[in-house]
Amino acid sequence: MKTYKIGLIGFGFIGKVHAQAYRSLPYCLADPPALARVMAVLRNDPSKDKELLETLAVPICTNDEHLFWSQELDAIDICSPNASHYEYCLKAIQKKIPIYCEKPLTKTIEDARELAKLVREQEIPTHTAFTYRFLPAVGLAKDLIAAGWLGEIHHFQSRLFHSSYLNPQRPISWRLQEDIAGGGALTDLGIHFLDLIRNLLGDVEWLQCQAETFIKSRPRQDDPNSYEEVCVDDWALCTMQLQNGGIGSLEVSRVAGGAGNIACLEIFGSRGSIKIDFNQSETIQYYDVKKDQWISSAVLPEGITPRHFDRSRWSENKRSLGRFLSAHIAVISTFLDCLEKQIPSQADFQTALKAQELLHACYQSAREDGKRVFIHDQ
Repeated sequence: MKTYKIGLIGFGFIGKVHAQAYRSLPYCLADPPALARVMAVLRNDPSKDKELLETLAVPICTNDEHLFWSQELDAIDICSPNASHYEYCLKAIQKKIPIYCEKPLTKTIEDARELAKLVREQEIPTHTAFTYRFLPAVGLAKDLIAAGWLGEIHHFQSRLFHSSYLNPQRPISWRLQEDIAGGGALTDLGIHFLDLIRNLLGDVEWLQCQAETFIKSRPRQDDPNSYEEVCVDDWALCTMQLQNGGIGSLEVSRVAGGAGNIACLEIFGSRGSIKIDFNQSETIQYYDVKKDQWISSAVLPEGITPRHFDRSRWSENKRSLGRFLSAHIAVISTFLDCLEKQIPSQADFQTALKAQELLHACYQSAREDGKRVFIHDQ
């Protein structure tokens, strides 16, 4: 079995998660498509986290880009702040190395369009960390919808609520700075569900969006008595019309007190309905109109063939190191499988661009007081 040599860029929280996911593949999956080892980490301060890097058996951690890019690597994994994705992707493209990138693809829509064009023209394999689309419940929902279980889609609603930024004394960070992050709650959380809605329900015809910044300044990291303006959204509400006629909403918040982590999607059709609570990511609830009955299940109804999710990519309970890490393992193992089989990823940069087009339209609408924005005009 091949072991892919990974170059990891960025070693903050999510970089550590990715590194642990690579390390855990042979433990968490009974039959991984391939193995992977992080051979080099590029980060601003290589003196940090030495014990963790040693535990993960990472041989090189450096802030020397020449040293990093001189390594023989099979793929680049980008976990740095959003504004740097474009630059690092360009360097990987120049070396024709496959790229796995955290979401969103870039800070601006123009850079995202250019990257998607370059990797398509040069046939470079790409993959994006849209973890929600790789959960078992989403595979079940996709199979139900594809089989016509819901009939005509009438409407849907989705929510992603955190309370992580509710404390006004939480210091400013790159995720709260528009020139680095590109946006706030919509960029950080909402893009997951913008991708998920497209994946399950199809393309969006138009959308309208409102966004609000409730905590307008925060203390500096180096001086708690000095404050900086916050220019990104704490909350947003988006209404969208699908090309197939269904209409629905996405609401995101990073200041929802007491919410902890709410992530849910409900879809209502002419013949049935689906509810997904992503804190119970292996099961869905589906409703049969004829039987007037809700069913909670981790398997499909009899007669529907599973086609949209490979359960071998999801850690069994006895092998799981937690839902969050299992989701990242599912994404990473799918990427390795695509590399092994030399097939395109279903979450490649072309897909990431389509989600970012929706994100761009959301912010355009919010800047214009909720004006309706048609996606084909983007």
